[in-house]
Amino acid sequence: MTTIDQTTPASPDLTIDDTGADRDVRSLVTISREHAADAQQRQVLVRIDDSPTSTLLYGDRITVEVTPGAHTFRANNTLFWKRVPFAIEAGEHLEFIVVNRSGRLSLGFLAVMGVAPMYLEIERRSVR
Repeated sequence: MTTIDQTTPASPDLTIDDTGADRDVRSLVTISREHAADAQQRQVLVRIDDSPTSTLLYGDRITVEVTPGAHTFRANNTLFWKRVPFAIEAGEHLEFIVVNRSGRLSLGFLAVMGVAPMYLEIERRSVR
């Protein structure tokens, strides 16, 4: 009886790529407005550097690809304006969580003036 060796030596053309060419090197920024503390009122206008402005309502989320390096994230709810400088590396994914929050005196303003101020908060976190 003859036994057949089913193991074959590695082929020379089957090499492991150590250059990282198969890794994702895109730099991504996600901007979301899904925080539970959000007042769910008014729109928030957001943009990165000089890119077009996007309007976020409660529950919205956008993801944009940016070049590695220094950038500026801008957001406003037509009452408060925020500017957040940040740097991002190749392959990094950052998330900015935008929260339109009502203050303690908002109900008083709403009762007297018919409008309530919404305070804008931005939280930053690294996704990976």
